[in-house]
Amino acid sequence: QVRQMAMSFVPKLNREGGPAGLVAVGQDLSEVSELKFVQARKSALMAMLSHEIRSPLHGIMGLSGALLDSEVGKSIAKQLRMIHACSDRLLDLVTNVMFLAQQEKHQLDKTEAPRPSEPVSFPALVDEVMTLTRIAVNKSGRQLLKPNVKLVNNASSMVLPMVPGDRQKCTQLLYNLLTNACKFTDKGSITVSARFLAEKKAFEIDITDTGGGISEEGQRRVFQPFEQETSGDSRSFQGVGLGLSVCTEIVKLHGGELRLASELGRGSTFTVSLPCDGSLGLAEKVVPEPALTAPEAPPRPATPAAPVPPLSLKLLDRPPLVLSVDDDEVNQEVVKNAL
Repeated sequence: QVRQMAMSFVPKLNREGGPAGLVAVGQDLSEVSELKFVQARKSALMAMLSHEIRSPLHGIMGLSGALLDSEVGKSIAKQLRMIHACSDRLLDLVTNVMFLAQQEKHQLDKTEAPRPSEPVSFPALVDEVMTLTRIAVNKSGRQLLKPNVKLVNNASSMVLPMVPGDRQKCTQLLYNLLTNACKFTDKGSITVSARFLAEKKAFEIDITDTGGGISEEGQRRVFQPFEQETSGDSRSFQGVGLGLSVCTEIVKLHGGELRLASELGRGSTFTVSLPCDGSLGLAEKVVPEPALTAPEAPPRPATPAAPVPPLSLKLLDRPPLVLSVDDDEVNQEVVKNAL
């Protein structure tokens, strides 16, 4: 049987100080090597399974959405919405698992993932994620946002710099934090605010809720994979406990930090701090809903429309030419239904 050993040799000296031999100290690393091999295979398997699961999930969501919009689907609209909601939750889980598997692979290979550097507009991003959070549902098909909870967007109307990062990952980060706050907040508000700290070259965004808060013991555990404030059979909330650990890894990928301040009975504040020196320019402000409307302008005299050339009319009658490249027949069907 072949074993892997780590050996250290130390010279043994006699009374006169001359060499008298060697002292060898060995450590058996075979089990460590086997463990690393198993972890590498596990990471590769998780990445492969996540990819293979995601493709049919998109098909389920696309086809159920198409049925929901059709005349046939009106009689089973409730069931179709439940199918779509379950698929959406499963897709979130697969996305989280895939990301954690990628980060674990980087750690095993002792390589550092490149830091994202594309300009990200957080005013627009927060407004978009707020909309997604309002329509998010739980496993029962009920909205995550409770009727007595108000979503407050104090970030989108501020003058903020563009932040270097990955827009998709930042969307996942904010969505995880907001939906997590929705789960634990029964009344009050969930507020998003942001600030640029020029002297620290940092951009910070807060997600503050008026929920039940997290105990000190729970605060030490919630950022670990598969952990919640209450674990085991005493769990009172759905989910496998990956959302906050994914947030931690996304923030690390951007070279930032994720902080938590919480007190039982007084809510929680999650603070995301990302490196930003303001050199990418300013992001455009976004007016949160309801959007402001401009005063009505005085009516103008009607002008006759310009005649349309006969060639344009012929072009309008022709169906658009769309090229869809996908090796999955289900996804091809989803594209056809969308067209």
